[in-house]
Amino acid sequence: MQEQLLHFIWQRKLFNHTDLLTTQGQRVEILHPGFPNQDQGPDFLQARIRIDEHIWAGHVEIHICSSAWFLHTHDKDPHYNNVILHVVW
Repeated sequence: MQEQLLHFIWQRKLFNHTDLLTTQGQRVEILHPGFPNQDQGPDFLQARIRIDEHIWAGHVEIHICSSAWFLHTHDKDPHYNNVILHVVW
């Protein structure tokens, strides 16, 4: 799986988005997947996500493996402070 393919799938919502859950089992609804980022920082900007009863607005980062968050040092990069969802294959 290539990350660019995941971006394509995410942007067009070409996945079963009716039964999405967080790692803690919370229901996730993609209200708007965000706009592709052509600059540094998260993959998609200005997304809107409902997690259980709360609506979040912010950025989305997509990886093949969850460990890539730390491998790419996103945890230390202020560009990623407004990430509301880390999508992992």
